[in-house]
Order: sequence, then C-alpha cells, then structure tokens
Amino acid sequence: MGPQATNLAALFYGSLVVVAALWNGLRGREFRFFEGSALEAAALGFAAAGLTVSLGLLVYRLVPVMRRLSDEIAPQMVDGVPFANLLLLSLFSGVGEEVFFRGAVQPEFGLLAASLLFGLAHIGPDRRYLVWTLWAVLAGFLFGSLYEFTGGLLAPVIAHVLHNATVFGLWKRSRARLKNDEVTGDGDRHH
Repeated sequence: MGPQATNLAALFYGSLVVVAALWNGLRGREFRFFEGSALEAAALGFAAAGLTVSLGLLVYRLVPVMRRLSDEIAPQMVDGVPFANLLLLSLFSGVGEEVFFRGAVQPEFGLLAASLLFGLAHIGPDRRYLVWTLWAVLAGFLFGSLYEFTGGLLAPVIAHVLHNATVFGLWKRSRARLKNDEVTGDGDRHH
C-alpha cells in the first residue's frame, strides 16, 4: 500500500464522510460528536479498542478459520507498507466508517440496522470470510452502543481507529518476526 493506495483510501473514506454530511443535511440532522465529557468519551473509546483487540487475539488463538484468514490477509495488507501508511489507513477508515455508519445510518435506521450494514460492508470474497463479517457486526454493535451511550462519534471513532492501528501493528510485527525466522532458520524451532 503505497502513496497511491493511501490516496485512494483517503478519497474513498472522505467520500463516506461527504455522503454522511449530505444525508444528515438533507434530513435536518447535525453530527453529534459527544455530549458531556470528551475525556470520558475518549476513555471509553480506548477501553473499547482494548476490548476488541483482546477479544480478537483470543479468537485468533481459538478459531482456526480466523487464524488462517488473518494469516492470509496480513501479508497483503502490511508487507512492504510503511507503518505511517497503515496509521493513515486506520485513521481514514475509522473516521469515514464511523461518521457514515454511526453518524448517518444509525440515527436513520437504528443500532441493529447500522451494525448489520457495517458487517455487510466487511464481507469477503468467499464463505470463509463469514466469521470476519460476524466479527464486524459485533464490533458494529459495540461502536454503535458507544455512540448511543456517549451521545456522539468521538468514542466509536477512537475505538475504531485504535483497533485498526493495533491490528495492523500486530500484523506488521508478526510478519517481521516470521521473515526474520525464515532468514535465520529459527522457523523450524517453533514446530
């Protein structure tokens, strides 16, 4: 994912923000960023990211199909990609998706519909990815619940961005370790 892919991601996720803004404008709604304490919303976003990453690691260890999918996707997403680009992708996707799904879809159709549509947006090319789609539906419920509880987008945006950035960072570290093991021949030691 070089600069061109990063620019395309910025364009795509920026378009989601524009669509959400137009949608809300036509419906006479303003974006809700947070009600009450921004610090509380940020803390809940950090906590939710910790929860999703921890549960993701547990699922990775316990569910072989998720492990295979992750091991298949990780090289495509992170190999040869500077971490700065992965951070930008995390920021663009977290902001764009949350503004669209929580900021426009959820106020219009409710938590359930927004979560299901969020999951469908994360469907893969074959049946093996259904576990990924289910995971996205559950994350959508969590992010949507944060939106409802805090009264705005700040907590779900923080949770989503941090989740994506952490997963990319873990994939990057894992891939680097795997490549190092292959070069040094240590890969056989782990079997």
